[in-house]
Amino acid sequence: MRRSPRALGLAAGLFALAACATGPRGYPTKPPTTSSTKPGSQNTSPGTGPSQPVPNNTGPDPATVVAAGGAHTCALLRSGAVDCWGRGGSGELGDGNLRDSPRPVRVVGLGDVIQLALGDQHSCALLRSGQVQCWGSNAAGQLGDGAGRPGAQSARPTAVRNLADVAAIAAGPTHTCAVRKTGQVACWGDNRHAQIGDLSRQVWVSPATVPGVSGAGEVVAGARHTCARVQGGKVMCWGTGSHGQLGDRGSARAPGPVPGVDGVSALAAGQGHTCGLKAAGGVLCWGAGFGKNPVEIAGVPGAVALTAGEAHTCARTGDGAARCWGDNASGQLGDGTAEDRKAPTPVVGLNQSVSIAAGADHTCAALRGGGVVCWGSNEAGALGNGVEGEETIGVAVSVRNLTGVTEIASGDDFTCALSGGQVQCWGAGNMGQLGDGSQGDRGGADDVSGIDDAVQIAAGRNHACARRRSGAVACWGQNGRGQLGDGSKQARTRPVAVVGLSDAIEIGAGRDHTCAARKTGQVVCWGRGAEGQVAVGKIEDAARPTVVTGSFGQVTQLSLGEVHSCALQSNRIPLCWGQNRWGQLGNLAGVGTQTGQAVVPVMKLLPAEEIAAGALHTCARTSNSEVYCWGNTDDGQLGAGLTIASVARVRVKDMRGATTIAGGEAHACAAVAGGQIYCWGRGNAGQLGDRGTQIQRFPVAGPRIDGVVRLSAGAEHTCALRQNGRVLCWGSNQRGQLGGGAGSQSTTPTPVVDIP
Repeated sequence: MRRSPRALGLAAGLFALAACATGPRGYPTKPPTTSSTKPGSQNTSPGTGPSQPVPNNTGPDPATVVAAGGAHTCALLRSGAVDCWGRGGSGELGDGNLRDSPRPVRVVGLGDVIQLALGDQHSCALLRSGQVQCWGSNAAGQLGDGAGRPGAQSARPTAVRNLADVAAIAAGPTHTCAVRKTGQVACWGDNRHAQIGDLSRQVWVSPATVPGVSGAGEVVAGARHTCARVQGGKVMCWGTGSHGQLGDRGSARAPGPVPGVDGVSALAAGQGHTCGLKAAGGVLCWGAGFGKNPVEIAGVPGAVALTAGEAHTCARTGDGAARCWGDNASGQLGDGTAEDRKAPTPVVGLNQSVSIAAGADHTCAALRGGGVVCWGSNEAGALGNGVEGEETIGVAVSVRNLTGVTEIASGDDFTCALSGGQVQCWGAGNMGQLGDGSQGDRGGADDVSGIDDAVQIAAGRNHACARRRSGAVACWGQNGRGQLGDGSKQARTRPVAVVGLSDAIEIGAGRDHTCAARKTGQVVCWGRGAEGQVAVGKIEDAARPTVVTGSFGQVTQLSLGEVHSCALQSNRIPLCWGQNRWGQLGNLAGVGTQTGQAVVPVMKLLPAEEIAAGALHTCARTSNSEVYCWGNTDDGQLGAGLTIASVARVRVKDMRGATTIAGGEAHACAAVAGGQIYCWGRGNAGQLGDRGTQIQRFPVAGPRIDGVVRLSAGAEHTCALRQNGRVLCWGSNQRGQLGGGAGSQSTTPTPVVDIP
C-alpha cells in the first residue's frame, strides 16, 4: 500500500474499538450491543450488483461491523458470515481467488464469526468457539498455520494452530495477536522488531506466548509495535518505540507499562503512535505527532470508539457521528476535502454509524440500518463502490453527494437529478451541461447554478432543462442548434430562460432539441428541426419555441429521441412526429420515410402508461405492465429478437410486471415489481447491467435494486432512482457519469454496493 511521507509526522495509526470494529493493524470486532432470471418472475438476485459471488446483504443479513486493512475491507454480517472487497492479490478477500474486487465477495467456508482483524495483506476471524481462522499473505507466518514462508499465501481461511480459547484478536501489517481467555497474549508472524515480544526468532509461523503479560482484556497491533490493555485500564507495549509509541521507554523487546496511562477502556495502535479511550470518553494519544508523553485530544466529546489508519485517526461518538484527524491526502477524514487536519473534524453526513474502521488510506463505517459507507483512497476497490477502471460492467454505483431525489434524467454522458427544487448534475461537462459555470467533467453530483424552484428536469445529448414552479423553463449546455431556446446558438454553462415560455406543464429533451407542453394545450419545440421534430412540415432549426401543428389532448409526458418527438396524452395514446426512417413513429408507415408530415398516433398499441424514446427507437409501458417497442433494432434495442427495423410495435419478449422504463441511445431498460432491472440492446460499456458487453436482442437481468421508481438511460450508462431518494448508476464511467467518483478516491462517505 502507499506509504505517506507524512505518516510519522501526523496523528495516525491503526484501529482499536471498544468491542465494535477493526482496523488494518487489527482489533477485536464484536457486533455492537446497542431465481429466476425470467423477466417478470419473482427475482432473488443478490444486492444491487447482479452477479455471483456478490452476496445478498439486503433484508435479513445486514452488516453489523466493518474492518479495514491496507487496501481491503471486510464486513461482519449478522449471520456470522463475512464479506470482503478491495485488494485481493494475496488472497486477503478469502473468496478462493487471487484478484481485486471493488464489490463485496463472500469469504468461503466461514460462519459463526464474532470478530475480525485485518492486516496489510491478510485477514483473520475469531469464531464463537474461540478458534481463529486467517487467510491472505503468509510470507511472514502471519496466518499462524505453521506453513509461513516467503511467497506463501492462502485464498481461503485456514486454522491458526494451537488456539482454541481466544477472546479477542488484532492484526498488524505482517503479524497477528490474540488475547486468550486466560488473559495471556499470543502472537505470530513478523518479529524482526520484537513486536511479538519473544526474542528467540525473527519469524513465528505458529502462536507464541508473549512473556510478562497477564490479565489482558484487549490487544492492538501497530506496524512495528504491540500493546495490551490490562487490569485497571493500564497499558503495556513492546516493539519499536522510536517515535514514542511505547511512551517514554524507547524501544523495548519485552512488555512494559506506558507511564501515565491508566483507566483506559480501549486502545488503537498506529504506524508510529498509540491512542487510548478513557472511561469518561476522552482520548489520549502518544507517539508520532504527539510526543512520548500522552496528550489529551480536544474536540472529541462523547467518544465511544477509536480507529486509525496509516496516518489518520477517527473517533466514533455515541450519537453515531464521527470525527477524524491527521493525513487527508486521499480524503480519508471524510470531511469533503483533501486537507490535513490537526484537530478532529466531523465526517460529512455520518450520523448513524455503529462501527467504524480505518484502513491505510481509507475509512469505513457500518450503519444502524445495516449498510456500509466508505471514504478515502479507492486503491484496488477498497471503498467497495463497484468502480473498477473506466466501467463497472454492470455493477450499480451509488451517486455521491446525492439524497432526497425525486426525478432523474440522463444525457449522453451525464445525468441530472431533482431534489427539493434544486438540480444536481454529474458526468461530462465540456459543453456546460452540468450547469455550474464550468466546462469540466465531474464524478459526483453538484448543484446547477441559480435553480431552487425546479419541478421537472429533462436531458438531451449535451444539454439539460428544468421546468420551474412558475411554468418558466431554463436550459443550459450545448446550443449549436438552438436547443436552449434563448434565441441564440451560444453554449451556456449556466441556466438561461427559454424565451416566451411561462406556462409549461411538461418538458422533454431529445438529442439536440427540446419540447414543452403548455397550459393552453399547445406543444412547442425548439432546437434541431431538420427532420421535422420541432415543427411539423418544416425542416429547419428553431432557436425559440415553435408551435407544433397538431391536435393534442392533455399531454402528460414528453419523450424525445434523436430526430423524433413523442407525447403521451391523458387518454394514454402516444402521438409522435419527426423523422420516420426507422419506423420510430410507430404509425405503420414504411421504413425509409424520411420526415413525418403530421403528428401521428402510435398504432395498435394498448393504452400506454409511459413512453421512452431512444435515439432511433421508442418504447411504451402499457396498462397491463408489458413493454412494446418500435423503430431501429440494429443493436437489438426492440428486445424482441428482430434484426430489422419495425414500423409496428412489437412486444418485448417475456416482459411482464414492468413498473418503469427508459430508453438510451441504443438500449432500453425496464424495472419490474420486486426490484429486478432488465435491459436489452447495445451493451458495449456494461450499460445493460448484465456484467457483459455484448448486444442483447432479448432482455437480460441487470442489477436488482429495491424500490426503483424511475430509470434513465444515456448513451452508454443507465441510472435508477430508488424510493428512498438514492440514485445508482452503471455502465461507462469515462466521463464520471456514474457519479461515484472517478474510481480513485472519495472525500465523503460513499455507500458500498450490495450493502445498501
